[in-house]
Amino acid sequence: MVCALALCAALVPPVRRLALRMGVMDAPGPRKVHAQPTARMGGLAVFLSFVTVVLVGYLAVPALPRLPAVDTYFGPALALLQESYRVEKKLLAVLAGATLVFAVGLADDVLGRRFSASWKAAGQVLAALVIAAADVRTSFMPYEWMNTVVTVLWVVGVTNAFNLLDNMDGLAAGVAFVASGTLLINAWLLGEFFISLILVAFMGSLLGFLVYNWNPAAIFLGDCGSLFIGYVMASLTLLERYVSHASSSYFAVLMPVLVLAVPLLDTATVIVIRVREGRPIYVGDSRHLSHRLVSLGLSQRNSVLVIYLITFCLGLGAVSLADANTVETLLVLLQAAGFVLLVLILLFFERRTTPRRETA
Repeated sequence: MVCALALCAALVPPVRRLALRMGVMDAPGPRKVHAQPTARMGGLAVFLSFVTVVLVGYLAVPALPRLPAVDTYFGPALALLQESYRVEKKLLAVLAGATLVFAVGLADDVLGRRFSASWKAAGQVLAALVIAAADVRTSFMPYEWMNTVVTVLWVVGVTNAFNLLDNMDGLAAGVAFVASGTLLINAWLLGEFFISLILVAFMGSLLGFLVYNWNPAAIFLGDCGSLFIGYVMASLTLLERYVSHASSSYFAVLMPVLVLAVPLLDTATVIVIRVREGRPIYVGDSRHLSHRLVSLGLSQRNSVLVIYLITFCLGLGAVSLADANTVETLLVLLQAAGFVLLVLILLFFERRTTPRRETA
């Protein structure tokens, strides 16, 4: 994590200068919460740091046994790392798909309206098919083609959910960091060593970027960053087995949904609102949960922290599903339903503009 954090933090300033030189800026507007033009393309630093750390770590595995200190102090972990070739196909597929999604987002950042939404969608679907072809997909459906369809819908949906969630300083990267922490707890408890290492590298990259993206942000993720983060999150939920010997049969389906409930719910509600008002779903507005919390009187920082807390509580409840029986699963779902109801109340509750009249 430290290596990814340091590398990302070191890359952000030159990436910011590059964005300024290229004119890739996010201008203030009626639906924006920032008052000054801010550089985009921060996702380039997140992408480069994560991919570099993962690839260097993977390529360094064969040389590690020749280092006496490593063999002495990290013998058991080193033995596990020697089995990394078993996940090579899936790891490279995830990195290839993530690179494709990043490139699509970067083209959107640089070209703006000259890059059509259809090309953007096609790139996301192709990236989802890349990991599906490498057998990184769901397994709970009765037929393989059904699992492929569900995988593509899941990956594209989560990718766009984080793209829409990136509407306030520190929000998308921070929610991804909190959700990844929950996935790390689950992966570690289930003995998923390789997934744990990938998650640690991802969390380090996110934290290095948050140093500059926390309110007031010096740089934004841009579409290249938010799409990349969403794609990696979707892929990591598919990579994890989510299964232990005592696991509930519902765990494999419920775990990723609960961990990513906040971005999924936020996306679903803004889509419903836009459709109901007859507006295109890809045109941004200020109807997100973060904007709603600000309108209710919270500061931008506190609004983001509240969303972090909701994400953490939902995710932590999902971890307990690993060894849950049916009754315990229902209790966790009831708790999650309470959080969802709270979010919906916050989204649709109208603040009073006139004081309530007192009655005798």
